[in-house]
Amino acid sequence: MAHELEIVSKTRVVEEGYSSPSSSSSSSSSEYETGCYHRISHSSSSTSTKMIFGLFLPSNYKNESTSNTPVMFWLSGLTCDDTNFAMKAGSRAFKAAEEQGIAIIMPDTSPRHDDSIPNVDSYDLGIGAGFYVNATTETYKKHYNMYNYITVELPQILNEKFNIGKDGAKSISGHSMGGHGSLTIAFREGPGAWKSVSAFAPICNPTNCPWGQKAFPAYLGDVESGKGHDATCLLEGMEKEKVLYDDVLIDQGTADNFLEEQLKPEKLVEAAKKCEQKVTLNMRNGFDHSYYFIAAFIESHVSFHGKYLNQK
Repeated sequence: MAHELEIVSKTRVVEEGYSSPSSSSSSSSSEYETGCYHRISHSSSSTSTKMIFGLFLPSNYKNESTSNTPVMFWLSGLTCDDTNFAMKAGSRAFKAAEEQGIAIIMPDTSPRHDDSIPNVDSYDLGIGAGFYVNATTETYKKHYNMYNYITVELPQILNEKFNIGKDGAKSISGHSMGGHGSLTIAFREGPGAWKSVSAFAPICNPTNCPWGQKAFPAYLGDVESGKGHDATCLLEGMEKEKVLYDDVLIDQGTADNFLEEQLKPEKLVEAAKKCEQKVTLNMRNGFDHSYYFIAAFIESHVSFHGKYLNQK
């Protein structure tokens, strides 16, 4: 389907790419502009709703058919929408992305903006908690198709409307539920679709924690069906000769109150060792689960992805 896009807002976030208002080439509020963070709305075929995503364009970006700006996908966690990352860690992330010459796209975490979307009075299910799967249960299957939204629809929009991320020139990262999404999407889709993958405090073994044991039955019918969207289970089923990535970068705070019960990075590391997939797990002393933690280390993740995205 043809995607009609509308700029909801545009904010300058790096000085590079700025055009003087007196310049004939300066952009209006309805035009995309380099060095800016945009919020963009569209009707989604995946969720059957209006969706909004954020997009940072570096100063080297050109929307030309012969151009191909690489992109990092950022997937946010429970309760978040498309704005949290930009507001709380964007200043450092956008500066690093400008230095690397890469775009950053920041999708929502679930469908919203429509009264027909099923929801529950809970922070970890429903709106704000899509878990990056395609729901199969009757209640959720019409709207909750975030896996398809991230892996098919948004790449198509970036390719066709922006000349961004073509030929697999994209990487993926995220936090908490978004870290779960980044790992599982990268492991399922492989390096032909994603050049690199990283995560902050990801839910590493969701079939073995309360968040996943609540979400998977609701969206997929049972916990067992969630194994196909469990990073640890995916690595456990991987053969040694099919190692996917040079490295998987993970940062985890030692003071994270969800570490033992919900996140379980040790399970992922154990599974990775068995299939010989390299995982770099940085345990960050004293850091919790918040965006202060993400902001402290996001530049290293953007640089990590830039290294792979800029390889010729």
